[in-house]
Amino acid sequence: MKWIPANYSIVFVHLLCFFGCVDCKVKAEGLYKPSGSVFILDQQNFRQNVIKSESAWIVEFYNSWCGHCIKFAPAWKEFGLKHEDWWPVFRVGAVDCANDNNTELCRSYDITGFPAFKLFPPGYKGIDTGGTFHDQDTASIENRCLDYVSNTSLFKPPKSWPRLSPIQSMQDIWNETKDEHHHVAFVFEEPTSYVGRQVILDTYRYKPLLVRRMLKESVLKFGISEFPSLFLINRDGTFTKIAKDDNSRDGMVSGLKNLLTSAQLKAGDQFLNKRPRNQPIEERMEGIPVADNQQIRPAVYMKDLESTLHYSLRQEIAICRDIGGEKLKALKQFMSVLAKYFPGREEVSDYLFKVSAWLRSAGSDITGDQWITALDDKQSMEEFLPERIEWVGCAGSEARFRGYPCGMWTLFHTLTVAAYQKGRANPKDVPLDVLSAIQGYMKYFFGCQICVEHFLKMVDFITPDDRTPEGAVMWLWRAHNMANKRLHGDQSEDPKHPKIQFPSKKLCPECRNGDNWSNDKVLEFLLSFYARLNIVPVADDSNEEEVGRTSKSADNDSNKLDWWELQQRKNDLEKIRSLRQQKSEKRQNKKVEKLAKLSVIDKNIDLHYGHFKNDRNRGYNENKSIIFGWGFSNLDMSMCVTFYVLCTLMIMVLYYHFIVRRKYRPCSVFC
Repeated sequence: MKWIPANYSIVFVHLLCFFGCVDCKVKAEGLYKPSGSVFILDQQNFRQNVIKSESAWIVEFYNSWCGHCIKFAPAWKEFGLKHEDWWPVFRVGAVDCANDNNTELCRSYDITGFPAFKLFPPGYKGIDTGGTFHDQDTASIENRCLDYVSNTSLFKPPKSWPRLSPIQSMQDIWNETKDEHHHVAFVFEEPTSYVGRQVILDTYRYKPLLVRRMLKESVLKFGISEFPSLFLINRDGTFTKIAKDDNSRDGMVSGLKNLLTSAQLKAGDQFLNKRPRNQPIEERMEGIPVADNQQIRPAVYMKDLESTLHYSLRQEIAICRDIGGEKLKALKQFMSVLAKYFPGREEVSDYLFKVSAWLRSAGSDITGDQWITALDDKQSMEEFLPERIEWVGCAGSEARFRGYPCGMWTLFHTLTVAAYQKGRANPKDVPLDVLSAIQGYMKYFFGCQICVEHFLKMVDFITPDDRTPEGAVMWLWRAHNMANKRLHGDQSEDPKHPKIQFPSKKLCPECRNGDNWSNDKVLEFLLSFYARLNIVPVADDSNEEEVGRTSKSADNDSNKLDWWELQQRKNDLEKIRSLRQQKSEKRQNKKVEKLAKLSVIDKNIDLHYGHFKNDRNRGYNENKSIIFGWGFSNLDMSMCVTFYVLCTLMIMVLYYHFIVRRKYRPCSVFC
């Protein structure tokens, strides 16, 4: 066995660590299942499904940790299920912007508040035309979609679509009627009604039916006085009213289905089943461990704070397409507060200071791409931010619970406490307005749109006394408890971590007596709980005996690497690549030398047989008649035949001389 240098051994050890951690990512589920009624879109499949599609799309851009997104998810699933019949005119999709693989996609459409909705026309070419809205009323979203697909001025409807615009004259219907249409019906309605378009799309898959709509002003002359109403046109030109007692959408659809046979209904269902199904995709994001049994000691964990910073800087801010004006001002203020008050490791604090300094020197506006580039450029061996997300104190019973919102509240509390303590330690130090920085971040960058609205309403009641370091600590505590009270029992609440009024009696028995809080005791508790000295550091929060972590996912991720470790691994891999390159170059040089020697031999052969080649080529040029494609001319073959004949004659003469003549001697005959 050959001796391996010590440096190589270190490299191999790092490689073993690297390959051992290849599968350290935790699979994080979004709010929708691949087999459900909502099509899951992501960075990889968005282009192939939405770009140049014959269907119009309504896409929800959501955030899997956003409480209001979690609360809205069942309604969106029901919306998708309710409108499955509308394919191929309309499709319902969703993009999880909390997945860092989708950051570029969400940034390209300038998605900053969640949940957000965008409409994409058929034949979409990938150019953002705006039109983001945040309305969470599914009935209003449906009406918006119907207005969109029936507006022929926005795009040319594909040939596969039914006609959704109203017919002006009865005669126009006969231009569309085909042999397959056994029943022709009209919905007569008011101009502001949506029932006609709903019924057309609901029954589109049943080919024996042809349903169109006419507006009130066009049918008054026929004596129609009830709107909306559904009439069947008979072959003799007369009208028959359908769904006499129920002029609702469901009543009309039911009346039309009653006209069809069971075979025709089954054919319509088969048409529905032929629509493209949701393709299962694997969504992954960095770590969010899921705790099966929470026994974590109540404390502030450095991993939670660093995970919050990572997601905030590299996801929520990076998702913005353009950052300028008041938005850039708010970002500068927030980064200044982080650089001054973040109670983290020296490497992380120095990194935040470098990013803040770069941001202060930036122009009037920056882009999300420039922001990400700056974050990467400022990383070094001495100043860095760990590039991983792993929740400890903020881990939820499922991946969609707690996590980032919990981490953001924790970060805000530690900033207000750090500002207070720094002011106490150095009275001459002018404190920064932490509440204004928090307000600016929430207004322009925090993802949950409704959360932002509630938070900004609370900000309106901030008094000048709340702007002091002590007042900021207490105001944020009151605001947090107000949010907990409002969200208690909500769908976004983790059932294993109910939202309570903090601190609990177990954590601080002296903080309240019944429903009455002791502000002095609360302040004392907050200053201790969120103090830098009491934050569980990274080196300790991985100790299972110390922290009581029971998350299987967290155990699997215990070997994750932070930025510095990644740099070390990168250097080791570069060394290995260099060694491989050197070996490859040596092998290449040997091949070149071998080829050079073969080339010299070939030249000598060519020189030695040059005359022969020239003669052969000359003979070939003189006579182009090639025999059997072997390169011989007719002259060559003639000479061969001549030599063959001469040789044959010579052999016969020799045979006669030595065999025949000796056998038949004259003396033996006559003597």
